[in-house]
Amino acid sequence: MASRIALFALLSTALFFSPAFFNPGKNHSLLIAEFDPKAGSNQIQHLFAYRFQDGKFSGKEKLLSVSGMKDPQKGTYVRFDLGNCRIYKNRYVITGIGNVIDVLEKKVILDQRDKFIKAHGDSLIFYTNDIFKGKYYSVLKLKTGEYAPVQDLLFKAIPGKDIEVDYSTRQFKIYLYPQGASKVLLVPDAGYGEDPSARKEKSVQTPFVWLDNTYFVFPHYSQSRDFCTLYKVNAETKAQEKIGEIDNIPSVAFNSFFMYDSKENLVYVCGKGNFIVDWKKKKVNQAFTEDLGQGFQGDVEEKPGQGRTFRFLDAEIGKYFCDLRKCKTYPGFIAVPYDMVMSGERYPQGVMVWDALSKKWRDMNVMDLAAVVGWIDG
Repeated sequence: MASRIALFALLSTALFFSPAFFNPGKNHSLLIAEFDPKAGSNQIQHLFAYRFQDGKFSGKEKLLSVSGMKDPQKGTYVRFDLGNCRIYKNRYVITGIGNVIDVLEKKVILDQRDKFIKAHGDSLIFYTNDIFKGKYYSVLKLKTGEYAPVQDLLFKAIPGKDIEVDYSTRQFKIYLYPQGASKVLLVPDAGYGEDPSARKEKSVQTPFVWLDNTYFVFPHYSQSRDFCTLYKVNAETKAQEKIGEIDNIPSVAFNSFFMYDSKENLVYVCGKGNFIVDWKKKKVNQAFTEDLGQGFQGDVEEKPGQGRTFRFLDAEIGKYFCDLRKCKTYPGFIAVPYDMVMSGERYPQGVMVWDALSKKWRDMNVMDLAAVVGWIDG
């Protein structure tokens, strides 16, 4: 029995410090965007690299400053604080509004505001849906910095067809817009939408996600707005198929949305929490934890007075109020932008970093946090 315990402890220690989860000899940096002290008037944000050497914090370096001042004619500007940033090829920062920054060259290479769709080799693909400009894809070539619309009108970067939700009637509708033809009423009853009572801005948007070029999923909210049914729709035959139901949905300040977790499960995030949508088996199951990658997990629910519980390899490491989507992980490290919650209002406080070597949290002393951008090697 003692030998089994010793073997288990040895294996656990080996797993905890395996290269897959921690590499103490590898230098890396946490990119954090901070508001300028006068950001209220100059709208400037600064991008910093917080350096780690041999697993220990060694200082920070300012990489560049950007202006969030919108050009009234071109409509161009750069902001890290809107949406969720991501890093491509350990070099390029793609902001939540579609800006692109070259960290190596320390310069902005795209200040347009378009929706980022996906990356393909040395190209980034974006989508524009504007009442004045129209609907089209554009490609940024990272090697040359050239950014231009795709001329092929039939080009599709992602699965699906052109559909839109009509919010002008009490019961929403979904229309299909075929290329070169009149719009088609695809879903005559798309529900009443979510309860907007907890929102400062009362607008509600019904999300949808394409499974392939034919089928998409959307949430149909009842007239009471606290009950929704997830449907799979065939965009060619208009047939609807029920996947599952969610009841007792409270009103919250954000619009619900679909996403894919680290295990490629389709997840619907609403006021009641996160729900894994198994459209093949026609099941909808609530998920109580979210896999953040690199062995880290966070609880979906924030408990009053405590926050969310974070875990590493199933062991609890701390509790914080935060947005899980804005937490960034790296082998053996997690960065958490934490909030203070008072009377239902959230106030960003800074960034905490936990590492598997010291097994401790470190406050990075970020005074004016705009966004935790992510980790890079070097």
